[in-house]
Amino acid sequence: MKRLCAAVVGLGGAVVVGLTGCAPTAMGPMVMRMGPGAPDRNVMQLGMRSGPRLSAPIAGTQPGVGTGDTFRGNESSFSPQQWGVAFDAALTLPLSERLHLHTGLQGEMFLPVPLPGYGVYAGASYYVGSERLGLAPALSLRGATDFGLLTSRGGPGSIFGAEVSCALTMQPEKSVSIGLVPFASWHTVASHGRNEQALYYGGVVAARVRWGALNDFELSGGFGRAKVGKGVSWNVPIMGARGGR
Repeated sequence: MKRLCAAVVGLGGAVVVGLTGCAPTAMGPMVMRMGPGAPDRNVMQLGMRSGPRLSAPIAGTQPGVGTGDTFRGNESSFSPQQWGVAFDAALTLPLSERLHLHTGLQGEMFLPVPLPGYGVYAGASYYVGSERLGLAPALSLRGATDFGLLTSRGGPGSIFGAEVSCALTMQPEKSVSIGLVPFASWHTVASHGRNEQALYYGGVVAARVRWGALNDFELSGGFGRAKVGKGVSWNVPIMGARGGR
């Protein structure tokens, strides 16, 4: 009987947590190719990255929205209603020394289990330059959704879009890469029966080093600007950390 009660309580808790998820975070830049990369091996990275919830300006201005769920723009840049931190699992697949494919999965960080929204992205990058200094333009596609959960933070929301980025990288040592990565992305955002166009752009400074057993430990930080519809825009802090082998 006690086990049954514990199971019921656990199931009830899981349902409550599942119904209070988060709208998807628009991570950016999706692809950061720090240097020429490894042409002979795949690279898997796991970590967390931040970005805006592009559905927040739509969801946070609906009639009857509570005070804590309103959209505040630049007055509250770190509000979980409009800014999120998502788990990021990224895989790099080299096709040649210069051309690499990139794919990844995201899950929103909440309590701190990845709950809706979920997302996927995929793209390609091409490296131009020497081993020490070069450019890596990239193009990628993204889709993410919280499956219409009305109680999700910053949602409900679904996004689909494309991003262009270009990493300017330098490798002062074999196991150290430093880069500046500007990016711009365009999304269609669906929330509360409305579809709006969103522009998200900015840039990060990133570093990738070998740290212990991690061959590709990466830190990034910067700022972005998100604009949804015709007039709503706000600043977005960008932070990220990923480790890989």
